Amino acid sequence: MGASGAGWSRPGRRGRFGPATGVEWRSWGAGPGRRTYGLVRGPAAGAPLIVALHGAGGTGRGMVALTGLGTRGPAAGFAVAFPDGVRRAWGGGRAAAGRVEVDDAGFLTGLVDGLVAEGVARPGALVLCGMSNGGFMVEYLARRHVLGAVAVLTVAATATEVARRVTPVPVAPCAVVCVTGTADPIVPYGGGPVTLPGPLGRRVARRRTTGTVGRNVAATAGAMTSDWATANGLGPTPVVETFPAAPGDVGYTRFTWQAPGRRPVVHYRIDGGGHTWPGGPQYLPGRMIGPTARTLDATAVLLALAAGELRTPGGSTGPATG
Repeated sequence: MGASGAGWSRPGRRGRFGPATGVEWRSWGAGPGRRTYGLVRGPAAGAPLIVALHGAGGTGRGMVALTGLGTRGPAAGFAVAFPDGVRRAWGGGRAAAGRVEVDDAGFLTGLVDGLVAEGVARPGALVLCGMSNGGFMVEYLARRHVLGAVAVLTVAATATEVARRVTPVPVAPCAVVCVTGTADPIVPYGGGPVTLPGPLGRRVARRRTTGTVGRNVAATAGAMTSDWATANGLGPTPVVETFPAAPGDVGYTRFTWQAPGRRPVVHYRIDGGGHTWPGGPQYLPGRMIGPTARTLDATAVLLALAAGELRTPGGSTGPATG
């Protein structure tokens, strides 16, 4: 759902993340169901695992370039998988036309189970992250407690309204961090239909059907975080912190729902931010996707979240900046 920098395939051309070494490009399954993914191993066998999903139109290779996780993940002690969606998209919570036969949840379950059986990943130590369409997918998986992730990061994504309708309250607690931009031209900050810019968006709009209400409609970050605060047993009122813009950058506001022994929920509102991965490359011109926040580092936020939640439930999700 939504275009994303995960489609950007020229690592290092813009931004500070260059190409990663040590990424193994692999296949999973056989025949028509064959899928592909990239893998960087952790510093030791049985490492905690991060699964990073690209946005619509993207690839696993693009997600390596966008996030820097190919090098930063292992440096922080994690193995990281970068799966490829069928036709460069994920279908979680969308029931998208032409994807009825695609079992994304089954693929990701098999991928994680296989990495655990291989000794690459440690059972029960899974973190999910996704950009745009990939973000909607990981929220959908976490909401239904598929894969059993302990923490989830969504960037330029919230939850689809159809996923919320089917599962109004998430099935099990999970630490959740949501990063959204108020100037995102693709996933509207105030919720509503997701759009794509330019000719691609017009082609997608022509292919859409009206069979599933809310399929391509994003919930507000407030609705999504409220769902998760309820599931995690947290109060309704967050702690609000404002981080003013540095020169030449955009600022952000952080909303935190947290309590001892409970998994936290955090919303980073990028004030004036676009459809981008904060701290990553400006993969398309700002006039198309809006500006990329430079001070906030979404990859650092993810790694701090993962380390805190794997160390102890309700771990630290404090500020992480570049």
